[in-house]
Amino acid sequence: MTGSEQAHRIPAPARLVLALSAFVVVLLPWWMAREESGGSFPRFVLPTAPPVPESEPYFATTEINPESPERKAHSATLAELHDGTLVAAWYAGSGEGARDVSIQIATRGLDGIWSPPRKIFDRESVADSMRRFVLSLGNPLFLTDEQGRLGLLFVSIAAGKWSGSSMNLSWSADRGDTWSTPEKLHLNPLANLSALPRNPPVALAGGGWGVPVYEEFFGRFPEMLWIRPQNPARTAAISRMDDGMSVFQPSVVPLSTEEALAFYRDDSGANRVFLSRSTDRGRTWSHRQPSPLPNVDSGVCALRLPDGRLLCAVNESSDRSRENLRLALSEDGGATWRYVATLVEEAGQTFAYPYMILSRDGRVRMLYSARNTRIVYAEFNTAWIDAQAAATGGEIR
Repeated sequence: MTGSEQAHRIPAPARLVLALSAFVVVLLPWWMAREESGGSFPRFVLPTAPPVPESEPYFATTEINPESPERKAHSATLAELHDGTLVAAWYAGSGEGARDVSIQIATRGLDGIWSPPRKIFDRESVADSMRRFVLSLGNPLFLTDEQGRLGLLFVSIAAGKWSGSSMNLSWSADRGDTWSTPEKLHLNPLANLSALPRNPPVALAGGGWGVPVYEEFFGRFPEMLWIRPQNPARTAAISRMDDGMSVFQPSVVPLSTEEALAFYRDDSGANRVFLSRSTDRGRTWSHRQPSPLPNVDSGVCALRLPDGRLLCAVNESSDRSRENLRLALSEDGGATWRYVATLVEEAGQTFAYPYMILSRDGRVRMLYSARNTRIVYAEFNTAWIDAQAAATGGEIR
């Protein structure tokens, strides 16, 4: 009797049970894993503080893509190169998951002027170069290495929406003018489905990055993607940050070379940013706890200022509207917070997905999506934060 004849003798319900059992056997070890990085966890690298902080407050803001025609410009990322050049990227098109979505880029030289946006990847170019089907693109994220190269993580969607996405990595040695053929990262038994980047990477001692990512396949949950300097697409690995299904899109802030604080977007209905800590270089994380910071299923980003205080960008709302974007400051490691500034507020509009980095001169450089169609750049120093803090109210409760 042939194998096919034997298969036909097995009742359909039994074949379904066998198929599901095989699926679980393959998937369960990955699904339950606390750690899959397969090696040591290097120390975190803290940003270098300027020798003399600026004493005069400084704040400036501008739209990077004021004339772009797309109906959706979203999920921006920002990097500072060795010579001080800033590079921004985002995805733009008619909507999330649409076929016309492209990854766009703009640069700002030492003259302070942003270049016009240009496309660097679209679904056709990625499909042709990687020889696989691509429905749409999304969620770009920059990496920078010691050689001055610029890395770009982004997702390509093969089916459905974000749950059918795969993460890819490409490199540029000329400030983003040209890019290598993207290489797919291999992260899990499901062919790398559903892992997405969102917030700034954490530099690691000896090279490489810990990248906060999240899954959207069976549920939403946060993870760390560990990328090593040698052949990173083939040696990347995932470790779980939280076992729940209601927090995701982590923003990870190193507090020291050993300790870090994670900020989570909330999807549980608690309407709070959740926090967890690691004291062992990101190997394990404490159970998430709600903070005073508001969050109604919206993106959040945080960083450590040169003096050790923590800054967090949040939408303050009691519903799912994102009509404002505020900055909150903590002087005690995240235990208590107070608002220090409102970056923007406009009824009926959307301001979302803040992305912040600390530049070599100690200034905060920031991007966010405005009114769904614009990418806004903001730049400010610690003196400006202090001036705003002096005029604001009390603790957030």
